Amino acid sequence: MVTCPYCGSEVDRQPGENVLTCPYCGTAFSLSGGEVGEHLMGRVNYTPRQIFELFKIWALRLPETPNDFNFEARFASYDLTFYPYWVYEVSGSFRTVGGLEVAAAEVTIPACSRVRGTPLERLKLSLAGKVYYSHRYVVQTGGKLAVADVGVEEADRAAVSIAELEVAQRLGRRLGRGTATRAEKLEKLARRLVHVPVYSCSYEYGGRAYRFMADASDSRILYAEIPVEARFRAAALAGAGSSFALAAASFALGLAYNLPAFALLTPLALAGVGAYCLYKASAREVVVKEFFAEG
Repeated sequence: MVTCPYCGSEVDRQPGENVLTCPYCGTAFSLSGGEVGEHLMGRVNYTPRQIFELFKIWALRLPETPNDFNFEARFASYDLTFYPYWVYEVSGSFRTVGGLEVAAAEVTIPACSRVRGTPLERLKLSLAGKVYYSHRYVVQTGGKLAVADVGVEEADRAAVSIAELEVAQRLGRRLGRGTATRAEKLEKLARRLVHVPVYSCSYEYGGRAYRFMADASDSRILYAEIPVEARFRAAALAGAGSSFALAAASFALGLAYNLPAFALLTPLALAGVGAYCLYKASAREVVVKEFFAEG
């Protein structure tokens, strides 16, 4: 148990948890005593059924999706988890080869280590529509809180590194060449802890189970498993066969007319197309990691 520094209540600590949220006053605080900043959250603006209907509309935009997906896909189950993220505003002077560059960047850092290596790691957050955190609201929605085990100091270092990379990429696009940057004098390093409500849903189609994840506040699809229509797989298989046949024919033609470059490059390109079609034909489901918002 840890004592909340603001209201004095006893707060349960999960293993590895570095940033705790008091269930009584809603305050987020660090075990190291560091300042956390504003504690915000996204509201649950969609029911699981609404999210599923939006997901089906989104899935039908993909050419692989079966035509009857909207009618035959059946919602199975869901859970709601509020995942913590550090959201930063970083601005100041960055040292480059050509001198100093004054720039600003918005950076999102997962505050939960188990998010790393998953589609949720790539989530970029805006503070628009966020409200002050309420633990009572989390309980009312039936949601769970993911453990915030990425501490303030670690997140600060990561935020500066990502800001340096983002500024370098911007300069590279502007200058037409790669460049390195280093934060020299930061005028602003504003940090906020934001809990994002995420639905993890399962559904059934054709006797098989599939999964998708969506932001419960703005309906963005974060991860999706979608069945591939049999006709699409058959067409992809036919395309693979045609590509390999054309590759063989072009190789023979190049040898017959003593065109070594044609005999080498054209079959390689066609074989690449054939391999891609074969890969598409062998896939029984398409796994996508996308961001999509209603409207």
